[in-house]
Amino acid sequence: MTFFFDADCGFCRRAARRLQRCAPLIDVAPLPLRHHAVFRSAGGDELGHRAIGAALRDGGGAGWVRLAGRVLLFRPLDRVWSGVYRWVAANRPLVSRLLG
Repeated sequence: MTFFFDADCGFCRRAARRLQRCAPLIDVAPLPLRHHAVFRSAGGDELGHRAIGAALRDGGGAGWVRLAGRVLLFRPLDRVWSGVYRWVAANRPLVSRLLG
């Protein structure tokens, strides 16, 4: 199981390091991505917020991490999480500055 993130994005690098600490059972690898994070597993690929959710659900060590992943994968909330993900992706420089 591998989570791929945008290698050129400071926010993405920082978030991927945090993801790796929360989900130690997955590999995290940088790629020159522009649109979506990707989580690749035997079940196929997930993109965007669903990639983050699947990585947390499948690779999380703590129960709360796996639960957070399930919340991100809860289909009735896809529009909400997708909108948040798209906003963050479109404003990565701003989000990086705001988060330091």
